[in-house]
Amino acid sequence: MKRYVITENLRRAIRTSNYSMRAMSYRLGFTVKNMLSNHSINECHWQKLQRILQLPSLQLQEYEQDYAKNFGTYAFSAPIKLVKKSEDLAEFIGILLGDGSLCRNCISVACDKRWNDYIIYLKKLFNSLFDLSFKVRIHPVKNVVYLYFYSKKLMEILLSLELKRGDKILNKITIPSWIKENSTYMKRCLRGLVDTDGCVYFCKRERQVYVGFTNHNIPLLEDFKLCAKKVGYSFAKGNKWNCCLYRKDEVKHFINDIQPVKATREHISAKIKLL
Repeated sequence: MKRYVITENLRRAIRTSNYSMRAMSYRLGFTVKNMLSNHSINECHWQKLQRILQLPSLQLQEYEQDYAKNFGTYAFSAPIKLVKKSEDLAEFIGILLGDGSLCRNCISVACDKRWNDYIIYLKKLFNSLFDLSFKVRIHPVKNVVYLYFYSKKLMEILLSLELKRGDKILNKITIPSWIKENSTYMKRCLRGLVDTDGCVYFCKRERQVYVGFTNHNIPLLEDFKLCAKKVGYSFAKGNKWNCCLYRKDEVKHFINDIQPVKATREHISAKIKLL
């Protein structure tokens, strides 16, 4: 329904009418007093008011409603700087493939709230890539922190980079082709995957450090092993859902080359130095 701009002439006509505000409102079926402070009036109310005040010559300009203003500070999307394919972006894609999710226009990453250093790292990475700041939601029971951001434009960018909305297993999401075509990008993507769905751990029985990766999305698991093989690392199959790097020399080279952030954690970094 159209709306029209309320002018001073209309307000003056309401005030000087032979009807009281109450009587006029009763006849019209809406509160006329509001017309004195409102900016606009809908077409139906204007036609009724025009008849009762006998204002056939008074013309009102059509009002163009800006519905975005109803959202206040959220009226306009945050600007996103030009995103180019890069090593940092490849790592961020790996993080999203691991512990991230894309739903409608929301992007989120689940983090262990006890690993504050990595949360800070992710915030800085996100900001450097898109010039945006993650919002934070802490799970009331679990040791989980959700870093999230709502943006239709950002979602469109991520979808153009070969990611998909929704369930990653059902969608059989894999590592984007542009990453698999570049060895440097593959290494950074592997880093993001290991730091989310992977692990760097010390086996007490064998007194050896291993690198593992677990994922219930079989195509992604196979992609992980394929990319690792392309850059020189032979991950062996553990079971249906995981693979592991066992060879001591490869483990040492992987940690020095890929530099997963998990390898810097105190309980494992001391063991790595013994390699």
